Order: sequence, then structure tokens, then C-alpha cells
Amino acid sequence: MKSCLIVYYSRTGVTDQAAHALAAACGADIEALQPLRSYRNAAGFLRAVWDAVRRIPAPIAATQRHPSDYPFIVLGTPVWAGHMSAPMRNYIEQQRQHFDRVGLFCTMGARGGEDALDEMAALCHREPIARLCLREHAVRSGHHIEQLTALAAELGRLGQATPEFATRLSPV
Repeated sequence: MKSCLIVYYSRTGVTDQAAHALAAACGADIEALQPLRSYRNAAGFLRAVWDAVRRIPAPIAATQRHPSDYPFIVLGTPVWAGHMSAPMRNYIEQQRQHFDRVGLFCTMGARGGEDALDEMAALCHREPIARLCLREHAVRSGHHIEQLTALAAELGRLGQATPEFATRLSPV
């Protein structure tokens, strides 16, 4: 077990790509949330937006790792209509009492990231120690590395990463 856990949800793979790069940079364990209903097709996309706007948590499969086993947890989500994803909402509602220190990141197509992170922080009942908004096109093109390096550096200053973490990041 490592000292940091990254828990994320990704519908299109963008948040997944960012989460894995951050986990590699920080030497963190990682856990992907699996919703019990699909958000993949056009109807799923509409359901995703509806659930986010209405703040409806999506049922998720049981996770393998428990946040109380880690002194630090990083939560990652895509931004849906200016809100966190419904699977992430469920996870936070289920597990927030087990969070010690929290970092947050989100991926977004255009805007709404800061609002989504504020919403996550409020739901966690914790002020995040580190936070980051990433644009989808930056992640897809590999131009997010500098931002992830800065986030990993912040986590490293908190004693949650190995000293060489920043050198592990490389463009995709």
C-alpha cells in the first residue's frame, strides 16, 4: 500500500489518462469508479448531464481500496454541466467520513471546473490541500504534463510522493 490513493471516474477516458499520469508521477495507488448504469451512448450522455444538474448520485460498484487506509486521497472527475460526475458524488457521499487529507482534480471540455471542485470540496467537508482543473484538449494532446507536474509537486511537498516524482512525467 502506498501513502496516496487516487480515486476517479472517467466516461470518455480523459480523466483516466490524467489520473494514471498523476498516479505514476506520485507513486500512488489508483482506483477507477465503475457506475452500475451506463453513461456511454447518447442517452447515457443525457443521463449524465441530468444526474449532474439534479445532483443525483449514480450507483457504483464496490471499490477495492478503502480511503481510511491512506493518509491522503486525490479525487478526480470529469465536469458535467458545471458539476462533478454522478459516480464521484456517490463515492464522496459514501466515503467522506474516511477522508483525512484531500486533493481534487477535474477534466473539462470548456468551463465549470472551479465550480465542480468547489462542489466536491463542500461535499467532502474538507478544504482540499491541492486542486487542479485540466482542459480536455490539453490532456488529449499531452499538454497537461506541466500542470500535472505542478500538482504532483504540491503533493510531494506534503510528503506524499517520492522525491523524483516530477521526473517521471513525460508527454503522452
